[in-house]
Amino acid sequence: MPDILGVGLKVLFVGFNPGLRSGQTGHHYAGPGNQFWRLLAAAGLTPCLLAPSEDHRMVDYGLGSTNLVSRPTGTAAELSRGELRAGLPRLHGIVRECAVTVVAYTGKGVYLAGSGRSQAEWGLQHNNLFPHSLDFVLPSPSGLVRMQFDEKLVWYRKLNVLLEDRASNASTDHCPLRRAKGG
Repeated sequence: MPDILGVGLKVLFVGFNPGLRSGQTGHHYAGPGNQFWRLLAAAGLTPCLLAPSEDHRMVDYGLGSTNLVSRPTGTAAELSRGELRAGLPRLHGIVRECAVTVVAYTGKGVYLAGSGRSQAEWGLQHNNLFPHSLDFVLPSPSGLVRMQFDEKLVWYRKLNVLLEDRASNASTDHCPLRRAKGG
């Protein structure tokens, strides 16, 4: 399944691997119970609800998507630790080449597999895996996860707030008029 990538991505969403439905259709987060597209729209990360078949439009909003492993499976439990770790060099290259601002892991397990760490909290991480990029851990959008949609949405909204804050700070930091006025 092809990655959704572009230069200067605000967010690169990283999953374990494609589910079977995504593998069949060639589109990210295509499983019938997957809440990814609803979460993006409800959090304001996209201006409208995209269908999985419109995943290529993510780059229009500064978003991208990839996986640690490209092999589709029914569940991530079918992946070996070695397979997951083997995806890291490729992920590192993507983050660097696309100048990603935030690497958003769609699940604690994805972050832990990628980082080699033993624990993580939801949200912004204190130690980033890649230079010049922030790490943000989101609840998995999978319908198999027992967390309610509204509980997941809290973290997707926090990601959007982080992006808005960074954009606001960047625009004021580079404003010569504000600096000249002492602001």
